[in-house]
Amino acid sequence: MAPGFISDPTFFTASALVLALAFAYLFAKTWKQHRSKPAAAATAKKYHPVAGTVLNQLLNFGRLHHYMTDLAAKHRTYRLLRPFRSEVYTSDPANVEYMLKTNFENYGKCP
Repeated sequence: MAPGFISDPTFFTASALVLALAFAYLFAKTWKQHRSKPAAAATAKKYHPVAGTVLNQLLNFGRLHHYMTDLAAKHRTYRLLRPFRSEVYTSDPANVEYMLKTNFENYGKCP
């Protein structure tokens, strides 16, 4: 049988608050370290523009195909952010041709 304090709603609220504060602290610490790195223009990585997130896809779920088509028309190659990673989408013919001609096996495909 579980101890009585586990079924107490105050215990769950306090636990959730402690976990939220711990994650906020870790995020702030990581963000501060990321922002304090010197910006070297010659070695800076260039990323494709961020066009949205998973939340944007969920908000546009009813018209998801139109939403993705609108993004492809606006940006030839773009990123969609997901928790812990980002996905790159492209409609640029030069990029598609390059992927099909060279090392086709190395690029991710749907299973």
